[in-house]
Amino acid sequence: MSTALEQAREAYEAERRILAASKAREALAHERKALAALAAVEAGESLDAIGSVVGLHPTNVGELAEEARRLEPVLPGRSGRSPQHVINRYAAGEISREELIETLATWPYVPSQPITEGLWDDYASFTPGSFDEVEEAANLRYIDDDTYEVILQRYALRYQ
Repeated sequence: MSTALEQAREAYEAERRILAASKAREALAHERKALAALAAVEAGESLDAIGSVVGLHPTNVGELAEEARRLEPVLPGRSGRSPQHVINRYAAGEISREELIETLATWPYVPSQPITEGLWDDYASFTPGSFDEVEEAANLRYIDDDTYEVILQRYALRYQ
Protein backbone atom coordinates (compact mmCIF):
# COMPACT_ATOMS: atom_id res chain seq x y z
CA MET A 1 0.00 0.00 0.00
CA SER A 2 1.32 3.43 -0.89
CA THR A 3 2.14 6.01 1.74
CA ALA A 4 -0.77 8.18 0.57
CA LEU A 5 -3.23 5.28 0.87
CA GLU A 6 -1.86 4.38 4.28
CA GLN A 7 -2.33 7.99 5.45
CA ALA A 8 -5.88 8.00 4.11
CA ARG A 9 -6.64 4.72 5.93
CA GLU A 10 -5.18 6.06 9.18
CA ALA A 11 -7.24 9.27 8.87
CA TYR A 12 -10.38 7.24 8.25
CA GLU A 13 -9.71 5.01 11.28
CA ALA A 14 -9.02 8.06 13.45
CA GLU A 15 -12.32 9.59 12.37
CA ARG A 16 -14.19 6.35 13.19
CA ARG A 17 -12.62 6.25 16.67
CA ILE A 18 -13.56 9.88 17.33
CA LEU A 19 -17.15 9.29 16.18
CA ALA A 20 -17.39 6.19 18.38
CA ALA A 21 -16.09 8.12 21.39
CA SER A 22 -18.60 10.92 20.74
CA LYS A 23 -21.50 8.46 20.49
CA ALA A 24 -20.35 6.73 23.67
CA ARG A 25 -20.17 10.03 25.57
CA GLU A 26 -23.62 10.97 24.29
CA ALA A 27 -25.12 7.65 25.44
CA LEU A 28 -23.50 7.95 28.87
CA ALA A 29 -24.62 11.57 29.27
CA HIS A 30 -28.20 10.65 28.38
CA GLU A 31 -28.17 7.77 30.84
CA ARG A 32 -26.84 10.03 33.60
CA LYS A 33 -29.51 12.64 32.84
CA ALA A 34 -32.18 9.92 33.09
CA LEU A 35 -30.79 8.72 36.42
CA ALA A 36 -30.63 12.29 37.74
CA ALA A 37 -34.23 12.92 36.65
CA LEU A 38 -35.32 9.73 38.42
CA ALA A 39 -33.47 10.78 41.58
CA ALA A 40 -35.20 14.17 41.49
CA VAL A 41 -38.62 12.53 40.99
CA GLU A 42 -37.95 10.17 43.88
CA ALA A 43 -36.85 13.15 46.02
CA GLY A 44 -40.31 14.65 45.48
CA GLU A 45 -39.46 17.34 42.93
CA SER A 46 -42.22 18.21 40.48
CA LEU A 47 -41.95 17.22 36.83
CA ASP A 48 -42.29 20.92 35.94
CA ALA A 49 -39.33 21.87 38.14
CA ILE A 50 -37.18 19.04 36.81
CA GLY A 51 -38.15 19.87 33.24
CA SER A 52 -37.12 23.48 33.69
CA VAL A 53 -33.60 22.51 34.76
CA VAL A 54 -33.03 19.77 32.18
CA GLY A 55 -34.75 21.50 29.27
CA LEU A 56 -37.62 19.06 28.83
CA HIS A 57 -41.39 19.14 28.89
CA PRO A 58 -42.74 17.56 32.10
CA THR A 59 -44.18 14.65 30.12
CA ASN A 60 -40.72 13.92 28.74
CA VAL A 61 -39.25 14.08 32.24
CA GLY A 62 -41.64 11.33 33.31
CA GLU A 63 -40.59 9.24 30.30
CA LEU A 64 -36.95 9.86 31.13
CA ALA A 65 -37.47 8.73 34.72
CA GLU A 66 -39.21 5.56 33.47
CA GLU A 67 -36.28 4.93 31.15
CA ALA A 68 -33.93 5.15 34.16
CA ARG A 69 -36.08 2.69 36.11
CA ARG A 70 -35.61 0.14 33.32
CA LEU A 71 -31.81 0.34 33.51
CA GLU A 72 -30.12 -2.69 34.97
CA PRO A 73 -28.06 -2.02 38.08
CA VAL A 74 -24.27 -2.05 37.85
CA LEU A 75 -23.13 -5.57 38.68
CA PRO A 76 -21.03 -5.82 41.86
CA GLY A 77 -17.33 -5.62 41.06
CA ARG A 78 -17.99 -4.57 37.46
CA SER A 79 -17.37 -1.35 35.57
CA GLY A 80 -20.86 -1.14 34.14
CA ARG A 81 -24.37 -2.43 33.90
CA SER A 82 -23.91 -4.30 30.60
CA PRO A 83 -21.14 -5.09 28.14
CA GLN A 84 -22.27 -2.12 26.04
CA HIS A 85 -22.16 0.19 29.07
CA VAL A 86 -18.59 -0.93 29.84
CA ILE A 87 -17.62 -0.44 26.19
CA ASN A 88 -19.14 3.06 26.17
CA ARG A 89 -17.22 3.94 29.32
CA TYR A 90 -13.99 2.75 27.68
CA ALA A 91 -14.66 4.57 24.39
CA ALA A 92 -15.42 7.75 26.35
CA GLY A 93 -12.11 7.45 28.20
CA GLU A 94 -13.61 6.70 31.63
CA ILE A 95 -11.94 3.33 32.15
CA SER A 96 -8.61 1.88 31.04
CA ARG A 97 -8.00 -0.71 28.35
CA GLU A 98 -6.92 -3.17 31.06
CA GLU A 99 -10.15 -2.65 32.99
CA LEU A 100 -12.17 -3.09 29.79
CA ILE A 101 -10.37 -6.33 28.95
CA GLU A 102 -10.68 -7.75 32.46
CA THR A 103 -14.35 -6.86 32.70
CA LEU A 104 -15.38 -8.16 29.27
CA ALA A 105 -13.22 -11.29 29.41
CA THR A 106 -14.95 -12.33 32.64
CA TRP A 107 -18.46 -10.99 31.99
CA PRO A 108 -21.41 -13.33 32.69
CA TYR A 109 -22.82 -13.08 29.15
CA VAL A 110 -26.26 -14.32 28.24
CA PRO A 111 -26.28 -16.93 25.43
CA SER A 112 -26.43 -15.57 21.90
CA GLN A 113 -29.10 -16.58 19.47
CA PRO A 114 -28.22 -19.63 17.38
CA ILE A 115 -26.09 -18.95 14.31
CA THR A 116 -28.08 -19.28 11.12
CA GLU A 117 -27.07 -20.37 7.66
CA GLY A 118 -27.19 -16.96 6.00
CA LEU A 119 -24.66 -14.22 6.63
CA TRP A 120 -27.36 -11.53 6.65
CA ASP A 121 -29.28 -13.44 9.34
CA ASP A 122 -26.15 -13.57 11.51
CA TYR A 123 -25.86 -9.80 11.38
CA ALA A 124 -29.59 -9.40 11.95
CA SER A 125 -29.58 -11.59 15.06
CA PHE A 126 -28.26 -9.65 18.02
CA THR A 127 -28.71 -10.62 21.65
CA PRO A 128 -28.30 -7.79 24.18
CA GLY A 129 -26.06 -8.85 27.08
CA SER A 130 -24.29 -11.45 24.96
CA PHE A 131 -20.82 -11.47 23.41
CA ASP A 132 -22.57 -9.95 20.37
CA GLU A 133 -22.10 -6.58 22.09
CA VAL A 134 -18.32 -7.00 22.08
CA GLU A 135 -18.32 -8.06 18.43
CA GLU A 136 -20.46 -5.08 17.48
CA ALA A 137 -18.15 -2.74 19.40
CA ALA A 138 -15.19 -4.02 17.40
CA ASN A 139 -17.08 -3.63 14.12
CA LEU A 140 -18.06 -0.06 15.00
CA ARG A 141 -14.52 0.78 16.23
CA TYR A 142 -15.45 1.39 19.85
CA ILE A 143 -12.58 -1.03 20.51
CA ASP A 144 -9.64 -1.80 18.22
CA ASP A 145 -8.86 -5.18 16.70
CA ASP A 146 -6.01 -5.94 19.11
CA THR A 147 -8.19 -5.26 22.14
CA TYR A 148 -10.98 -7.41 20.68
CA GLU A 149 -8.54 -10.29 20.12
CA VAL A 150 -7.27 -10.11 23.71
CA ILE A 151 -10.84 -10.10 25.07
CA LEU A 152 -11.81 -13.00 22.81
CA GLN A 153 -8.76 -15.08 23.76
CA ARG A 154 -9.20 -14.48 27.49
CA TYR A 155 -12.92 -15.20 27.22
CA ALA A 156 -12.26 -18.44 25.33
CA LEU A 157 -9.77 -19.56 28.00
CA ARG A 158 -12.66 -19.75 30.47
CA TYR A 159 -14.04 -22.73 28.57
CA GLN A 160 -10.87 -24.76 28.10
